[in-house]
Amino acid sequence: MGIKVRVEVTNEEGVKTSMESEGDLLSESFKPLMIRSITRFLEGQLSSSPVRNPYEGGGEDLTIKERLASFLRYDERAPKGWFTSSQVRRIYEEAFEENVRLSTVSTYLASLHSEGILERKGSRAMRQYQLISTESMKPLGVANAV
Repeated sequence: MGIKVRVEVTNEEGVKTSMESEGDLLSESFKPLMIRSITRFLEGQLSSSPVRNPYEGGGEDLTIKERLASFLRYDERAPKGWFTSSQVRRIYEEAFEENVRLSTVSTYLASLHSEGILERKGSRAMRQYQLISTESMKPLGVANAV
């Protein structure tokens, strides 16, 4: 049994942003994935707190992980498409004029992947990440269909 879900947010200027996904309602993994996807989408769209976006002020109080996540989401200097921990480290250090260990960046990228913010591919030695775009989300449940 299939289901299609569409969530739409209209901002103060009348700009609409939406996400749409469909999948198999009988798949055990579909419901949790759908809920996480909707939650991430809404958090990204409804967040007006400056803590979420350090480029609108207040970024000094963020942890490295929060700054890294906001940097990847909002900064035009952030890599587009697939990137490695080393690439992010270099760009991050230039942007924030702060040294950070590669192991720290790798740990936080893995954590952002676990939280559903980043996609990941490749072996541990050749790992690459990419920001998950809520506007171009693939239908959930298709890859998980049995």
